Amino acid sequence: MKKSIGMMFAACALACTAEAFTVKNVSAAARWPWNGVLDVDFVIDGAAAGDLFRVEVKAKYAEGAKKLLGRTYVSEPLCGRGKNRVSWDVGADYPELNIRDMQVAVTAHPVNADACDVYMVIDLSSGPNSTKYPVRYTFTPPNLASADDLVACTKDPCRTTQMWFKRIKGNTFPFYGTKDNEGEGRFKVRLSPYYIGIFEVTQQQWAQVMDAWPAKFTNVTWRAARPVENINYEDVIGHNNYPENKTVSENSFVGKMRARTGIEAFNLPTEAQWESACRAGYTKSFNDDFTTADVRFKLSSNNLTYNEDTASGTAIVGTYKANKWGLYNMYGNVMEMCLDAYATLDNLKEYYATVYGEGNPAIDPTGPATCNSTKRKHSTRGGCWYNSDIAYCYNYYRDFGNRNNTGTRHNGTGARFVIAP
Repeated sequence: MKKSIGMMFAACALACTAEAFTVKNVSAAARWPWNGVLDVDFVIDGAAAGDLFRVEVKAKYAEGAKKLLGRTYVSEPLCGRGKNRVSWDVGADYPELNIRDMQVAVTAHPVNADACDVYMVIDLSSGPNSTKYPVRYTFTPPNLASADDLVACTKDPCRTTQMWFKRIKGNTFPFYGTKDNEGEGRFKVRLSPYYIGIFEVTQQQWAQVMDAWPAKFTNVTWRAARPVENINYEDVIGHNNYPENKTVSENSFVGKMRARTGIEAFNLPTEAQWESACRAGYTKSFNDDFTTADVRFKLSSNNLTYNEDTASGTAIVGTYKANKWGLYNMYGNVMEMCLDAYATLDNLKEYYATVYGEGNPAIDPTGPATCNSTKRKHSTRGGCWYNSDIAYCYNYYRDFGNRNNTGTRHNGTGARFVIAP
């Protein structure tokens, strides 16, 4: 799209469910100077408080003969009751389009699924010296290179120069269970919506931000799409003293991502966010999408010669089955750092009962500010490539140890990240 849109005519679209609501007062304006983005304003009337809607923006021109569909947005394409705005990147969807008049319509679709099919994509292709990483939203899942072609996977932008996040709907679930009390949990957690990475952060993604390749598994043929490991909390947020110190170093991975995306909510997941994403709506020890044989296979099959200088190691991300919410490698590959300081389950139960009241759900918890050792430790989740026992991969299993102490790096520890909407 090479010229600004001179005139905008907005059309109102009606969307109905059992409880009727309307989309009205639609208007659209091109940004000036023109950068391909339209800001579309509208009102949802008749909906209940707390209802969530997926927004679809369409347009037509040439007296209605030509039609356009919004696929790329630079603001979250979800809304609620009342006044709303979504920003459609027309230039990204139709780069050669050159028109001056169009009609714009908005349709709202109720969101009822456990996880919304909304993705946030951060473009890291400008590299470690960049001052800005573009952020976009889409309803279209990533077009991943097939796991049957590992060479193609190492060149896949979705695994290397982009970071893809999936939106998870707010939910309540049993937290910190045990195999003996499946479906119950020691207490309940209530989470607000959040986005979480569909992959563990890969070595190429880390290099695009930090200009470094710290991982042990360094073979140049495969490393780009393998998860980064040998990183610690100082590398990720700049210190190992969360939550007493909630600042983030500007030279850390999170600090650089926040500065270059403008997203202050970019962070490691809390244990509750990680466990919710791993469970994907299920309450048993394993996600019901996986059998114990699946998990055993994933652990043992990670011991492949993907790295020519070692007989074992990590697998390329996304080369195993995703869970119901479209998240890969929640079991095995690398243990994933969580934001919370490590505390015993009994201490956690006592802490949450004190803060929220006995029997009440903990709301977006981050854990207590104390830990069980003079050396700070944090929880890791999910098990890793060298674990032979599937118990390390239970949804609720928590790991810690010397490898998570201040300053320590370990070739079984990596990370995936979250963003609050």
